[in-house]
Amino acid sequence: MRRGHRVAGFTVAVIAGLLLLAFFLRGHGGAPAHESRDAPHPSGGFFAGFRTGTASGTFTRSTRITGVVRDARGPVAGVRVSASRVDADSLSQRACPSEPPSRERSCAGKTWLAKCCFHDRGFELARLVEAREGDAPVFAQTVTADDGTFILDGLPAGVFTLWALGDLGTAMQPEVPAGSTDVALTLEAGIFLSGTVMDEDTWTPIPGARVTAVQDAQSRFFDTLTNAQGRFRIGPVPPGQYLQVGSAQGWRTTAFREGVWFDTDVDVTLVLQKQARLEGLVLTPEGRPASGITVQAFFTGVSDDAWSTRSDAQGRFVFEDVVGAPYTVWVWAWNEAAIGDAPAKAPAQVVIRMEPVTFMEGTVRDERGRPLEGVLLEGRNLPLEAAPSLEVISDAAGHYRLGPLRQTTMNLRLRHARYSDRTETIDLRTPHTGPWDFTLQQTASVEGWVVDTEGTPRPGIRLRLAKGPVGTRERAFVDEAEALSDDAGHFILDTPKEGSGHLVIDSEDFSSMEQPVEVPSTGVRVVLSRGASVSGKVVDAKGAPLPHAEVLLWDPTALGGDKDPRSLRVDSEGTFSAAGLKAGHHILEARLRTPGIERSVTEAIELGAHSQATVSLRFEEGRTVKGLTVDTDGQPLAGVRVQACLSLEDAPEWRTRSPSCDAGSEQGVLSGPGGHFVLKHLVDPAHQIVAWKEGHAFVPSRSRGGTPGPAALVVRTGAEDVQLVLQERPRLRGQVVNEDGMPVFSEVWLGRRQKPAPDGAFALPLLEDGPGQVTVRAKGFFALERDFVVSPGKDIDLGTLVMRRSRKTRFILLDAATRTPLVGARAFIGRSECNDRSCTGRSSSSFYGNLDAEGGADVEGLPFAPIAMSVSLRPGEPTTDVLLDARQETVTVLMPDPSR
Repeated sequence: MRRGHRVAGFTVAVIAGLLLLAFFLRGHGGAPAHESRDAPHPSGGFFAGFRTGTASGTFTRSTRITGVVRDARGPVAGVRVSASRVDADSLSQRACPSEPPSRERSCAGKTWLAKCCFHDRGFELARLVEAREGDAPVFAQTVTADDGTFILDGLPAGVFTLWALGDLGTAMQPEVPAGSTDVALTLEAGIFLSGTVMDEDTWTPIPGARVTAVQDAQSRFFDTLTNAQGRFRIGPVPPGQYLQVGSAQGWRTTAFREGVWFDTDVDVTLVLQKQARLEGLVLTPEGRPASGITVQAFFTGVSDDAWSTRSDAQGRFVFEDVVGAPYTVWVWAWNEAAIGDAPAKAPAQVVIRMEPVTFMEGTVRDERGRPLEGVLLEGRNLPLEAAPSLEVISDAAGHYRLGPLRQTTMNLRLRHARYSDRTETIDLRTPHTGPWDFTLQQTASVEGWVVDTEGTPRPGIRLRLAKGPVGTRERAFVDEAEALSDDAGHFILDTPKEGSGHLVIDSEDFSSMEQPVEVPSTGVRVVLSRGASVSGKVVDAKGAPLPHAEVLLWDPTALGGDKDPRSLRVDSEGTFSAAGLKAGHHILEARLRTPGIERSVTEAIELGAHSQATVSLRFEEGRTVKGLTVDTDGQPLAGVRVQACLSLEDAPEWRTRSPSCDAGSEQGVLSGPGGHFVLKHLVDPAHQIVAWKEGHAFVPSRSRGGTPGPAALVVRTGAEDVQLVLQERPRLRGQVVNEDGMPVFSEVWLGRRQKPAPDGAFALPLLEDGPGQVTVRAKGFFALERDFVVSPGKDIDLGTLVMRRSRKTRFILLDAATRTPLVGARAFIGRSECNDRSCTGRSSSSFYGNLDAEGGADVEGLPFAPIAMSVSLRPGEPTTDVLLDARQETVTVLMPDPSR
């Protein structure tokens, strides 16, 4: 609502209705590809693209915030102003879901936008953003009047973040209480987030894709659509850290995070994977359709990215929105009587014939025959990736029941405090009479309690047992001798090695220590000291907190592998703290990645035995270096990535892990159409400058404005007229055709780099001089390899590359006893020289997976020549050899049933 504009209640209702109608129509029309959905609406007051909060009160009696928006020249009219605040549903506040105990990384207490949560649950996070869940509600919005003033009306009680988004700049001011008056918002340079959304397989742009940028601290969503060239542009938005999510009909919604504090315009490439269909059939062990069976598909090795469904009345299931990647599909019977799985790469059709399961029961005793309570038994099928591990703990009578277990070979491990671990290989395929009983042998142990200097028991303290001199590099940790103290501070470390050793104790709240100990021993008392501590805040040049900075604590006197720094948690206010520090010299370092440079600020501190230090880590604004990227003819070269980093000769000796200096495909600032670039925040006396552009090589020796080095230009304070020269690299060209001379859709590989060639033609930059090799692959053809030698400045034309066709042979596997197809059975089919799955990698001349509904499998990539093949139903089982003639398209193989 414009300042000073009052209307009667009826008029308010009419106008509100019209504005809501306009809002609805705009929402269905989508945002222009070059705008954020926070673009101004023609009505002047409503923005699209955010969750609206519930305002309390009425237009005449509600709480409001008033103020003015200015820039360096004075008040600014027509600026969009809004008030939002995070709540329990916002991504910056919503807790990351709890994780299974087996996961190495824990996000307990972290939010959805935490780094670890993004890594472990990135696809879930992307789906939340696509559904517009977790954006901060906007409680009021308006546009500044001619004199720059604004009124945000209808606000509930509390504090808000105010946003001012204008064509000439942006402002964001948190912690503004409702009822505030004369709030001044000063516009500063905003940033634009631009880029291209590409298909992963064809590397072609995706028009009409939606890109959403999520401002981390305030959970504010900004989004737009890509244009016909797959390009997008969001902004201007305030500087900050942004999660980016790309989605498009037919592609997998994906989240992208660079860990960069954006304070200048950026241009990125967001690569999406095509969605695919994964369907299948579940059968009982007897071969009948199994209905109502739980089916789960997950990325192989990525357990958080999973889909779940149930088989229908015919035993069929389908997943519509997976991507073309390796999956494992699991099925479970509701009564745990059968289980099955299948490897698959979507799109695919799989058949899973469940296998009957068994259980292991028995008693665990010590060497005197006494039952042992609390023994942990872990069972894992072989091969290890074929099933998740199962575990159980023995009861007071030493009894256990482990399962359900596949009727195959299994590794069983038994563990108990004060007893040696025991590992057994169990064959569950053969009948076993009676219980599975085990005996554990008592071992040497170190037992004791961990307390602090006040005598209070300390739980959760990690203790390790080591041999060798205390505090030296020669110490060797004893395998498996590691424990955490329990709630009473009690611990037990088991080890088969008697003699002298020492305990190594690590804790973030207490001083690390090493304590001599004899093995075995009891009643060991470990007393932890809180030691010294340090706390502080990391801020920018204006004193604003930098919650996304990385703070490291270095110990310059540490030995060997202990020289890595300690990473300190930085909260939303930019504050950090560390306890349990030893007396002496320490260095605090804060790092902040911004486009073009990873900035660093350090502070040396001296700590007494129990001192408490307070430190402020302040990033200075630094200087700005402007320059030009050109080709070898001196012509401006656009689209070059330019990166600055600390000069190696100025790096301190204590820093073992220096900030990166890599102007890779997405690193650094991007030079504009005229080749101009701007590097900000250069604080040190000298910086290395590197440049990158696909198909080009940076030539420091021909650049100017600094001192050339082997791979970088060293630019010092006061440098002017910086010019970075890039030389176009030679290219490898060729045309892939079949034996009839027709172009072939193929993939071209140079080392680890892969490029699709949809029409068979390719032209790839050669990054290094000297010998090289290119590999061309295409479905239905044999892989083709060519060697070449790269000379500076000379392209290589391989001419026409003729791909030779391979053949496909269908194998039908029958039960040798019943002559019935082995539908859904797991099988390996490969050349006779491959007696296991070692040849399945990129070779198309082998098969590993489940047989289809006919008990068959297609093996591609075979030569038109006699060839010996081997077939087995399980790894380690006897194989059946088959000799194919030069043209054979189908073969029937009689297989002995391993279960018989």
